[in-house]
Amino acid sequence: MEYRVLGVVEVSVGGRWLSLNGKQRSLLALLLLRANERVSVSGIVEALWGDRPPASPATRVRTLVSELRTKLRYAPPNTLVTRPAGYTLRVTDGQLDLDRFSSLVEQARRSSAALRLDRAISEYDAAMGLWRGAALGGVSGGLLEAEAAGLGELRLRTFEERCEVLMASGRHSDAILQLGSLAAECPLREQVHALLMTAYYRAGYRREALDVYQTLRENLVSELGLEPMQSLRTLQQRILTGSLDPQPPRNRAG
Repeated sequence: MEYRVLGVVEVSVGGRWLSLNGKQRSLLALLLLRANERVSVSGIVEALWGDRPPASPATRVRTLVSELRTKLRYAPPNTLVTRPAGYTLRVTDGQLDLDRFSSLVEQARRSSAALRLDRAISEYDAAMGLWRGAALGGVSGGLLEAEAAGLGELRLRTFEERCEVLMASGRHSDAILQLGSLAAECPLREQVHALLMTAYYRAGYRREALDVYQTLRENLVSELGLEPMQSLRTLQQRILTGSLDPQPPRNRAG
């Protein structure tokens, strides 16, 4: 069994990816996000239909679960279990890409803390490589869309962590290329711009670092009517005065 939520929601049984319609995919996504927990019928109705439930919602849920069970008929026994007023999808270690992602990120953080930066970058790369697009692709429902947004934020934060490790290892040019692309995609995301400013400065491009700040400030004022957060204004001042720590490369073999 293999489940994917870091992109279009998919399930594979015996190496064969199953065909799912929209509501089947949405139900699978919900059960995967609550893997090994009981998900109530009312919770399924709320997640999949919100304030526009179908007629006879409990019956619709039973039908949908039956359809998903049929799709999973070659899965191990008791994969999708009926519970009192709800259902549980049993997922074991390594079956869900989100779990593998979380494990790799934790490994990368441990490697980074131990100053094994090259290993940490490889582990971050393996984690990011599990993403195939926006999380929970092909699903619908307000709750699931909120979950997708949360996973998207997790992806961005992890990318930022990876770039911090790149910079700590002295690979500022690589960090500039990658952060520059992300800053263009997320013109109001302050943390990305702070990292890009720092990478430019530590690579010896002081003017470019200040230009990043100015562009961000213009975007924030124009779009939101806000000034950059205090930590970013402080960073700009430290770049202006040359007082930002150049942070020489740190690494440890292994």
